[in-house]
Amino acid sequence: MSYDSPLTLAAFADRHKITFPLVSDTGSKTIDAWGLRNAAATGAQAGVPHPGSFIVDRSLKVVERVFEQAYQERASAAGVLARIGGAVPPESPRDIAGGQLTATLGTSDATVPPGGRVTLIVDLKPKPGMHVYAPGQTGYIPVSIALDPSADFKVGPAKFPAPGSYYFAPLKETVKVYDRPVRILQDVTLGLAADLRKRATAREALVITGSLTYQACDDKVCYLRETIPVAWTVTLTPFVR
Repeated sequence: MSYDSPLTLAAFADRHKITFPLVSDTGSKTIDAWGLRNAAATGAQAGVPHPGSFIVDRSLKVVERVFEQAYQERASAAGVLARIGGAVPPESPRDIAGGQLTATLGTSDATVPPGGRVTLIVDLKPKPGMHVYAPGQTGYIPVSIALDPSADFKVGPAKFPAPGSYYFAPLKETVKVYDRPVRILQDVTLGLAADLRKRATAREALVITGSLTYQACDDKVCYLRETIPVAWTVTLTPFVR
C-alpha cells in the first residue's frame, strides 16, 4: 500500500514487471487512520508513511513485522527473512578458516541502494569436538563481530542464536556455547550522502570490513583467543523509481 495515485502505481508496476496488486491510499487516509504518517516527510513526500512490511506464512498468519523510522531507509525481503530464521542462502559466499572453526561469509542481498539495509551473514562451523563461547558467557571470550567504522553505513546490533550448554566436569561448571553450525547476523544500513548516491549510480562495489573474535575449547584444552579479518562486498545500486 502506498500514498501514490493509482496511475503512478500502475506505471511503476508496468516499468518493473510487478504482477501482485499495489494498493493506492489516496490522500493518506488509511495511513493516518493507522497512525503511520511520517511527520518528517514534507513537500512532495508529505503523506508518506513510515515504511513497514508484514511477513505472512502460508496459513495467512503474520509471523513478523518490520517498520522503519526514516522513510528513506528500507529493509529487503531477503534481509527480513534472514532475520527471522528463514533459509536464505548467502549471496557471494566466501569461506574463511580459523584454528578451531570455519565460517562462510555472505550477504542477504547482492545489490543495495543508498538507505537500504543489508544483513551480513556468518555461518559459523566449529571443528569436530570444539565449542566456542556464546555471548553472555563470563570468564571466557565469547564470539563477537566488530565492523570497521565507515561514513558509508551505520551498524545495527548483531543477532546471535540461542546457545547450547556444555558441562566441564574438571571445573564443575556449565557454560554457554556453540558446538554445532550456527548463523550470526549483522544488519548494516547504508547512508544517503550525495557521494554514496553518485557511487550507486556508477554501480560501484562497497566493501565492509571487520573482525571475528572467538575463544574455543575442546574436552581437554582451551585455546587462546583468535581474531580473524572478515569482509563482505555488495554492489551499490540506484534507487528504484
